[in-house]
Amino acid sequence: MSFNYNLLKPLSFLLETQSINETATRLNTSASAVSRTLRTLREEFQDELLTRKNGKMALTAKGIELRKKVSQIVGEIESLDESDVFNPKTLNRDVTIAMNASIAHWFAPIIIEHLTALAPNLRLTIEDWSDSTPTHISEHRVDYAIHYFPLDISKNVVQKRGEREYFVCACRQQHPLVGVDFRLEYFERYPLAVQILKYFNELQLPLLELMKSLNIQPHVALRTTHLGILIKALENNDFLFPCSIHLARVLGPKLTYLTSTMPELEPLQQREFGFLYDKTKSNDPFITWLHGEISQLMSHTIEQSEKAVQ
Repeated sequence: MSFNYNLLKPLSFLLETQSINETATRLNTSASAVSRTLRTLREEFQDELLTRKNGKMALTAKGIELRKKVSQIVGEIESLDESDVFNPKTLNRDVTIAMNASIAHWFAPIIIEHLTALAPNLRLTIEDWSDSTPTHISEHRVDYAIHYFPLDISKNVVQKRGEREYFVCACRQQHPLVGVDFRLEYFERYPLAVQILKYFNELQLPLLELMKSLNIQPHVALRTTHLGILIKALENNDFLFPCSIHLARVLGPKLTYLTSTMPELEPLQQREFGFLYDKTKSNDPFITWLHGEISQLMSHTIEQSEKAVQ
């Protein structure tokens, strides 16, 4: 294939945003122009790349395969005009990363180990995401953040789409449902435990709405901000805890998780990670490096985790 390299940037934006309108905004062009470019790209790759599913645009398998490669290529090309060679070994600075507490429990230790090895003089602060985090990003009091994509926050905060997340129900090893294909009606039979997290509990609303539409009335037995309390409660009761599969895998040897093949639950079980930083820092070599390292680290961690359970 003789590829037109002028299409690299629009291809990168389309794969990242999965939106013709947002790509048009970033390229300072019209949506119709982007639509024509997408048609050209589809012909080039002999693949739809983006298709409409459940009212939203979604990547095809080819699009998912291309997204990581194209993003890396565009990033390397854009770094060619940097006057100084960026060397993380010479970094000597403070860096604050805010994270959704559910993600931080399993991912923060991996980030700390990775960044400490690459940049031993970094002084890391890892904090929970809070109401003030978007403001702190804009004020440069928080350098980088990790949450779910997308959040309804200021357009001055860049949100980059990450890997796909999958939600399950954590429970104790002796739970009666272990080994059973999880069904929505089990939320009526067994009490629910919920971790209270800002900008995260909104994820539970579609699940509650679905239950309501099916006349299922869950019993929420425990709400807490403290994951340690929740873990102890799971170990000693037949509670069900909807959470990330990556979190469920590190909750401890006394706990396991349930999965479901129920079609009604499929759209509620998936969400994508999001990486956030201030828009004015988009061309900052440090933020470019930090985002590249963390996004690739998450991709690698999830890939290795999936291989380990196969």
